[in-house]
Amino acid sequence: MARSRLDLNPDEAEEEIRRVASALCNRGTRARLARLITTEIKSYTPHDLMQIAAALRREIERLPPLYRKAYQQSAQEQIFGTHHRILLMEREGRIETLPGEIPDPALFTTFCLMMEEACLAPGQSGDAHMAPMGRLLYYLLSCFLIFILFESAHPIGTPFPGGMKVELKGGVVCCPVREKEDDVPYALCRFCPAHQS
Repeated sequence: MARSRLDLNPDEAEEEIRRVASALCNRGTRARLARLITTEIKSYTPHDLMQIAAALRREIERLPPLYRKAYQQSAQEQIFGTHHRILLMEREGRIETLPGEIPDPALFTTFCLMMEEACLAPGQSGDAHMAPMGRLLYYLLSCFLIFILFESAHPIGTPFPGGMKVELKGGVVCCPVREKEDDVPYALCRFCPAHQS
């Protein structure tokens, strides 16, 4: 039985996160990057995914009721929907046929460095999705969306406080908080292909 990635001790988790970040930086093509991400997400056990889902549900339960339901659907899609899409693409043989290089290598390198720093940042909660290895899964899935599929980090329909949400307008994904990257440490905004709405 595979060892839980969430059960790694702090030193093991740090070593693993640094290894993955370094390996990501050294992938020049979309196919090679997608293969690496697929391998890494498959190393999370079903129990790891259940722990992350439970922790996410607990966090969402603390949100205001009107915001809670819509956000829960988007969060589930962002994490578990993306996880499923990657595995399906692998089963269908679409990972190996992804054409081209990773766009904007300098931006991608910045993403890899930010991911490592974010995963290793002190003061993260003990909940599975906020622990270093839980955060690594989140950033790997986001990396796939942004740099492989060229999609927004948050699914269309993701709500934000104030009644705003990610929308598709004329074939362009628009996000109401796209330009707020400086307000949130380790935000995906600067890497996301969405436009400010």
